[in-house]
Amino acid sequence: MRRSWFKLTACLAAGLYLAPAANSMQWQRPTVSPLASLLAQNPLAAARGNPEEVVVAALTAIRQNRLDEAGRLVDGLLEAKPNYRLAHLLKGDLLMARSQPLAGIGSAPVVDDKLDDLRAEASARLLRYQAPPPAQQAIPANLLQFAPDQQYAVLVDAGRARIYLYRNDNGTPRYVRDFYATIGKLGFDKAREGDQRTPLGVYFVTGHMPREQLDQRYGKRAELYGVGAWPLSYPNDWDRRQGRTGSGIWLHGVPYDTYSRAPKASNGCVAMSNSDISALSPYLLPGTPVIIAGEVEWLTPSAWQARRDGALAQVEAWRRDWESLNTPRYLSHYASDFKSGNADLNTWRAQKQAVNAGKQWAKVKLTDLSLFGYPSAQGDLLQASFMQDYQSSNLNNQMRKRLYMRQEAGRWRISLEGSAG
Repeated sequence: MRRSWFKLTACLAAGLYLAPAANSMQWQRPTVSPLASLLAQNPLAAARGNPEEVVVAALTAIRQNRLDEAGRLVDGLLEAKPNYRLAHLLKGDLLMARSQPLAGIGSAPVVDDKLDDLRAEASARLLRYQAPPPAQQAIPANLLQFAPDQQYAVLVDAGRARIYLYRNDNGTPRYVRDFYATIGKLGFDKAREGDQRTPLGVYFVTGHMPREQLDQRYGKRAELYGVGAWPLSYPNDWDRRQGRTGSGIWLHGVPYDTYSRAPKASNGCVAMSNSDISALSPYLLPGTPVIIAGEVEWLTPSAWQARRDGALAQVEAWRRDWESLNTPRYLSHYASDFKSGNADLNTWRAQKQAVNAGKQWAKVKLTDLSLFGYPSAQGDLLQASFMQDYQSSNLNNQMRKRLYMRQEAGRWRISLEGSAG
């Protein structure tokens, strides 16, 4: 499913105005929202409700040479969002189209030194509607298990300039809505401080910085963040394990003098229009998972269930074997590159053999378990977080724990183990 969608979006990106009009379904008119009926009747009302849908409808109308209709849509968009630079670009194209054919977006002599950025934004927004991902029919592979207190999760598809909001329906992710987003100028997979890339991984909202607080702390620089910022927990333990550096990765708004930014325009944060991040903000509570992926893998419900069950079974097997005091079987769950603090696998093995030799019994209980497929350019990973209640004949301990697991010899094995903080 992921590959077929990727091929379709790649084909659609080739031309926004230029594909032959006879190419039917690729250029069908968007009908994905209750606002669709407003597009022709009241463009201003539609633009206030969903500016993105209006710009997509205008692009489609220009493509199909319905210039009067496109003009009404763009005028409504500019009245509702006068700082929307892409709408100004389309207005210029419409004026030029009355005297000569358009060669592509930005053909008119519009004064803007970032035409490529605006074309990229137009392409990203149009692809969302003309080749929509199967968000309501399939489930992202990254969202395998919510903890009971995780009511929502945010999934960033960095390669498609898109953010998805999912809610926890008794452990099953349910699509709520999605938004256009901006990532780092040089793309994703952040490695070091200042590389202008957005990190890949599983992070958590750590707080909220409203504009007033940003103004006090950063002065004029706060203009970059618009209505506010929501810091994320980058770098996490896995990032530090990989030697990644940097900090200050946030979800945030955009300057008030612009409606939105290009798909790649930040210094590494994820940015959204001020209206969109304001709509998302009620769900960005401390502890909300934010998964940033380079590409989303979409699974059918049955395939998702199978992957979820397999991952849960691996965590349960680790718990059961630890509880059994069968040290060799317990240690078989650890990867060859395992680390926990300063301990490698050999040190861990010696410690566990010594500890278990002095115990008569042990009980291990895991609660509040979450499981997320961890995006990584180095291969498939799994992050498991839970509350661990350990009791034994000579020690009782409770802690929040986090495991990072990777595929080794055909099964999930623990590569990193530590406190979840």
